[in-house]
Amino acid sequence: MNNPPSFSPVFPRHAIERCAASVVLGPAVPEKAFERIASRAADRLSSQGFQSQPIQALSFQVNADGSVASTPTPAGGPRVFSLPDQVTTFTVAPDHLSWATHTYVRWQPFVGAVERYLLPVLSDMLEIVSVAGVRLEYWDRFVWSGTWADFDVRQLIRSDCPYLAPEGVRQSRQWHSHSGWFTKEGDFRRLTNINVDVVDVTHDPALQGRPSVGIYSSLMDQPNIVDYGSTPPAALDEAFMIERLEHHHLALKDILGHIIIDQMANRIELNARKAR
Repeated sequence: MNNPPSFSPVFPRHAIERCAASVVLGPAVPEKAFERIASRAADRLSSQGFQSQPIQALSFQVNADGSVASTPTPAGGPRVFSLPDQVTTFTVAPDHLSWATHTYVRWQPFVGAVERYLLPVLSDMLEIVSVAGVRLEYWDRFVWSGTWADFDVRQLIRSDCPYLAPEGVRQSRQWHSHSGWFTKEGDFRRLTNINVDVVDVTHDPALQGRPSVGIYSSLMDQPNIVDYGSTPPAALDEAFMIERLEHHHLALKDILGHIIIDQMANRIELNARKAR
């Protein structure tokens, strides 16, 4: 007897396809200073096994006669480094730093990597600029074992989820719901984004795709926003970034728990351990 169709996380133990931690800088690091910091970071990361990834950038200008001509790409653009497996990347840009991985296992190894690789670069930049925001992002995916003919998103998504468009949850085929809002979190302005996309997914172009539900969730805290509160510049240091990320990952666990049903939350052990 065949089992009825159901949802499964994209991986056996969890549903996280990607996770990224970022720090936004304000203002952007000046060009000459950035080139110096990026060069120092490249040397350090190379000794730690990272490879610099080429970035193709094109710049154009429209001439007075309406013709379009290419122009030299401005210096000071982002640098991207990755480990040999190409699934973990570190982006160093004048206005932000971002650590992202497609091989998320647990929270402590992830945030530990942020501390080891990202914070030294942030330390150099904080001699010139300040932290303008800290963001944590998760991309979760759940795959339906059946087809669109028997697809039932209510076997994964709560029918009363406050973050989603009610009409979308009632659909039996593809749909998406994107939302975002600002709230006051202590002395910070917090931006929450929740995107749910119900689409076909396949890892082999030769095979027919399966229905899936992708859930993107992110939080970004911004200090020193008018009418939200103030934070002394000296407090916006490396420890501040890690503290915000720790708050974010617990809050995002809670948000996901308000999106998916209890059975799936238990299956991926969302509430069984402190860090997901």
